[in-house]
Amino acid sequence: MMRSWKTLTLSLVLAGISNPAWAQAATRTISNRAARGDHAPVTVELHPGHGVTLNFRPVGAVVHRAWLDDPSQVTLDFDDTRCAAVAAPGECAATVIHLRRIHPLSFPGLPTTDTTTLTIVTDHDIYTFQLAFPMSGAPAYSILAIQPDTQSPYATAILTTQISSLTGVRWVEQGLLEAQRRNLVASGDPLWERLQALLDLLKQGTPLTEAAQLAGVSEALVLRLGELGRSDSGLTQGR
Repeated sequence: MMRSWKTLTLSLVLAGISNPAWAQAATRTISNRAARGDHAPVTVELHPGHGVTLNFRPVGAVVHRAWLDDPSQVTLDFDDTRCAAVAAPGECAATVIHLRRIHPLSFPGLPTTDTTTLTIVTDHDIYTFQLAFPMSGAPAYSILAIQPDTQSPYATAILTTQISSLTGVRWVEQGLLEAQRRNLVASGDPLWERLQALLDLLKQGTPLTEAAQLAGVSEALVLRLGELGRSDSGLTQGR
């Protein structure tokens, strides 16, 4: 039986399943770490007559605010129309931002720049992008998808062992509640029921791999829920 769209969405978001970077001509994928600008901001080129869409759905991030240091050459559109209301920025809950290049405008007191910084605040992270405005050439992509950070096999093995403990089961429970809060899964969904069965098996001492097979869920999904529910992720991040 085909899984519901919510099952597919949750599996993709939490398990970190993604196509390789540049797998599609119109889509570029980058890691969540890169999108945050941990080392240097990612440069996004906006060509004349073309826009770029920033997709935060794969990481389950909810955008609350976004601003440009220089708004004279680009406009921002959101999949949540409330984000355009300057009077109530706290109500913004977008997951997709579309950047559109425009003819340069003149703002008194604002110097003209060749690049500018876009800052985005979500429910969990702050992202920065460097926007550039080339005058020639063609865009290499129209969608920039932010994907969950991949983990080393060593870190995954540690988390697999930890989830078999009572503390690990609580992480999975908390992660499931967080996924519900983000509207990735709802109580009563087939996937929700399978995850409840998985939790019961884990509480009975069933090993993770066996419990996941019996409950009919992906082991990678369970690991991602465990990460989501863990308050101190230092060990699983390799620190």
